[in-house]
Amino acid sequence: MKLHRKPVLSYLRGTGARAPDREGLLLKKGSRNSSYQRRWFILRGNLLYYLEHQGDRAPLGLILLDNCRVEPRASASEPYAFGILASAEGGRCYKLAAQTQEDLEGWLQALVWAGWSQLWELLRPLQEEYQRVCQEAGVEAQAPPQEDRVRGLPCSPAPSGFLELHQRFGEEIQALARSRATRRQELMEFG
Repeated sequence: MKLHRKPVLSYLRGTGARAPDREGLLLKKGSRNSSYQRRWFILRGNLLYYLEHQGDRAPLGLILLDNCRVEPRASASEPYAFGILASAEGGRCYKLAAQTQEDLEGWLQALVWAGWSQLWELLRPLQEEYQRVCQEAGVEAQAPPQEDRVRGLPCSPAPSGFLELHQRFGEEIQALARSRATRRQELMEFG
């Protein structure tokens, strides 16, 4: 995927009122340098930026979190280590470490949430359209599957849960639209 520098940098700087989803100091093990380097990380949506210092204007790098797995990799010598693995075969593994257990848990939760939050943002307009079509058709909308709430948005479901919900909403919207079109046709014929 090609990312353009200007929008990516403006998103890093937070042009708008939205604060980063998470930011803080992590240790990063480079692909060439086997020792950990202190880096300032900023998570915005599904983009994880890393900078040499907290106030830097330009990042050293960017990790696109789509199709990535986040895994704890703790060991006796690295108790707060974790990895971000690109799902593509032969994809890069970013080796990171937090400084405390609390930071580790916070980062793991934020990073796992990041990939799914984009999908949930796409689901919101679909849910609104479903509600509108049901209301216009005079049908009570079915409640979506039970959801936990995090930051006011649904928690990450299993991928099949999202796909099933998307498919169910889509099928119901199509059925309601067909029903409405049939009623309009009948009204036109008899009107």
